[in-house]
Amino acid sequence: MKCSFCNKKAIYNDGENRYCKEHFIEYFEKRILDIIEIFNLIEPGEKIAVAVSGGKDSVSLLYLLDKYKEDLKIDVVGIHIDEGIKNYRDKLKNYLLDLAKKHNWEIKVYKFRDYFRLTLDDSVKIERRLKPCTICGVWRRWLMWKAAKDLGVDKIATAHNLNDEVQTIFINLFEGNIKDFVKGGPIVGIVEHDFVPRIKPFYLVTEKETTIYALINKIDPPWVECPYIYGQTRDEIRKWLYKLEEDFPGFHKKVINKYLRILNKLKISYKKTNRINLKPCKYCGYPTSREMCRACEIKLILLGHK
Repeated sequence: MKCSFCNKKAIYNDGENRYCKEHFIEYFEKRILDIIEIFNLIEPGEKIAVAVSGGKDSVSLLYLLDKYKEDLKIDVVGIHIDEGIKNYRDKLKNYLLDLAKKHNWEIKVYKFRDYFRLTLDDSVKIERRLKPCTICGVWRRWLMWKAAKDLGVDKIATAHNLNDEVQTIFINLFEGNIKDFVKGGPIVGIVEHDFVPRIKPFYLVTEKETTIYALINKIDPPWVECPYIYGQTRDEIRKWLYKLEEDFPGFHKKVINKYLRILNKLKISYKKTNRINLKPCKYCGYPTSREMCRACEIKLILLGHK
């Protein structure tokens, strides 16, 4: 098939138009810049940290924001969290750092071991009652907060795409996690406090689109997946949603559109009916509703077993 805008071979069809490589890049980048503008994700003069894992989505986001940093009038830095997962994180980190040299990207690496005295691999061997994803999620959020404070960034950009977001919506619904259900969206959160805002410029683009964009721009990281995801709720929901999308094309977009219609009202209602009093953790300063934050609590549990 031919591109809808020229005579070159089409590589992608969005249901309305067909795109060759050049026109797909134009289409994709315009969509991201539109998302940034529509949701007011970035202001001129800001320093944006990209949470970059080394995978195709996050590297693509770093690539795109770095490409347009002068147009957006921003500074860009990459933050890489190294959990210490053998044959997974080390491969992605090495790929990312090599690519960063080629593109002259600034990457700051933060390691679980440096701050919690344990890698994730160490942790799951010590206490099997704590799920790997629980430990990883809590400690990762803590390190992103720490990195943002260290680097003086205004916002943290993550590369969560449309598919990721729909998965999260269903996970929170199934688990009855109203707080996380409400704090979603292109701009994450319910309260500001001492947190740096998190934004999602890829919020309305599909995983297929981000993959095509990555491959066109020669972003081809090792195709490895976290060994701890298998058998977890997200993995099962992801498979189920892919099947639904196959049977009902456009399912993900419909879910996100309906979610966005009610999200602002949900945030306002939640804040009115739930008093959110945060204070610094007495051990590390992380904003928490308790004396000790969850990150320090997990660290104490794990080190107590050693």
